[in-house]
Amino acid sequence: MKHPFLRAYGLFLLLGGLTQFLLWLFGASSLEGFKDAVIVSTLWLIPLWWQPQHLRTWSAGIAAFIGVSALPGLAYFLVYRQELTQSLMMILFESNKSESQEYLHNYFSWWILLVLLAFILIPVVYWRALKPAQLPRSRAAVYTLITVLIAFSSPIKPALQNEWGYAYKSFNKHFSGVPPYQLALGYLNYQQQLDEVNRTLLTMNSIPPLAQLSEQAKPGPTTVVLVIGESTSRLHMGLYGYGRDTNPELSKIKHELTVFENVYSPRPNTIESLQQVLTFADQKHPDDYKTKPSLVAMMKQAGYHTTWITNQQTLTGRNTMLTTFAKQADKQYFLNNERRQNAYSFDEKVLAPFAESLNDPHPKKLIIVHLLGTHMKYSYRYPESFNVFKTAQGLPSAGMDEDKTALINSYDNAIRYNDWIMAQLISTLKAKQQHSLLMYFSDHGEDVYDTAPHDFQGRNEAAPTLPMYSIPLIIWHSDNWFNAKTLLAHVDTHVQYDNADLIYTLADLVGLRFDGFRPDESIVNAQFMPDSILVGDPYLGKLQTLPGTIHFPETEVASWNAGLHTHD
Repeated sequence: MKHPFLRAYGLFLLLGGLTQFLLWLFGASSLEGFKDAVIVSTLWLIPLWWQPQHLRTWSAGIAAFIGVSALPGLAYFLVYRQELTQSLMMILFESNKSESQEYLHNYFSWWILLVLLAFILIPVVYWRALKPAQLPRSRAAVYTLITVLIAFSSPIKPALQNEWGYAYKSFNKHFSGVPPYQLALGYLNYQQQLDEVNRTLLTMNSIPPLAQLSEQAKPGPTTVVLVIGESTSRLHMGLYGYGRDTNPELSKIKHELTVFENVYSPRPNTIESLQQVLTFADQKHPDDYKTKPSLVAMMKQAGYHTTWITNQQTLTGRNTMLTTFAKQADKQYFLNNERRQNAYSFDEKVLAPFAESLNDPHPKKLIIVHLLGTHMKYSYRYPESFNVFKTAQGLPSAGMDEDKTALINSYDNAIRYNDWIMAQLISTLKAKQQHSLLMYFSDHGEDVYDTAPHDFQGRNEAAPTLPMYSIPLIIWHSDNWFNAKTLLAHVDTHVQYDNADLIYTLADLVGLRFDGFRPDESIVNAQFMPDSILVGDPYLGKLQTLPGTIHFPETEVASWNAGLHTHD
């Protein structure tokens, strides 16, 4: 490629890749977005190869097009240090005019205007040095073919296999962070996913309320906090006996906590798990979330003002169900608007809105805090000050290679940071001296080379292991919590529990009763009866008891698998 084309490419990359480079440089995201810009920007060279004598004219038009479409993303980064994504579009479009003006007033500075002006002027000066070029048509054809194959290498394979859905997802992933595709794809994704959220929300809001709902009297204003962790296995928590000190803060207040030692998630993925945990659905009745109220709806029916604070991604193809749950609440704080999971969005973001929510004057409050926790990639989940574990010291499995050791270290560091976040939430709640209760659990666990032969990391529902499902369940309450002495004082924290039944436990702790309440499914109830931990995809009829857990009669599993479409 001759020099004029290289200079033109530099112009296109400057305009299309600057924001992604700055996101990486300032620690807001990984380098993946800039890598995409490096590849995608080559596509703009194609018209120049075919019309080299008009290189200046074509490059001016293309540069102007990229620059104009890049300005909103750059401006948003300068103000908020975040990428402009479909999640942000939802927030921006749903904010009223006064809120938008308030944000601009608080964050806008004149230096931002100067940076934007430089973003316009520097490319103009750069462009003036471009000159026409020459290139044989045969070579232009070769360059074009190579560029298209490289730029579309990821979506081409599924497209050739007629898997157009995967092809579009791949295209979306690599192009949606690069202007001008960023705005177009972001808006299309926003509309598509918001439509799905609204359809699901409409269905959930049309579900009849619980019959005969009643609540025990409280001694005063009441705050209930539900903290949802992410990918956090209790097997890596010092509070549960792990060999490393991953819970220094919670261990200090262990005497104030009720720590349940034998709790399991119903499924090893966030959406599928919470679809059961936050509703009346379970492995044997996975569709009950469509016909029975959610936990949020139950608490709203009981008169609680509900707030949802989340550091999970807001509006992605996978997270629409979470956004639906959040939008059921009276108020939402969407704090993570990143396009990729491999981006820095530390959970300390939740602390300020949590403190603000505690000051809400409503006499009864439910505050749900959804953390990003210890989600892969683990090294993005904690600041450098929590990079404590750096060697193999304290690892229970000997003979780990350097890569495995480094991954386990980053996971344990993420859990140690999560420990600090939890301690902050509890201390903030405790300082309010309200009649209050906090419950913490994780959506699922993670196998981080825990299971022999120690060669697997992640989750696989088709090949379940104990670490994938082993989760913490921890309760803190104020000294005056109204039923602490009757429910929690003598509770057996060692019993096996399926967290799909959490809604019954929370209802019991809050003193709610309704038609269909099952005391045998509440772990804090004297009538509680443990169940087998059934794992697998309930829609495939292949449920099995989780290996390593207590096995109850086979008839429970066999009857469900035999009558897959029949509910009790």
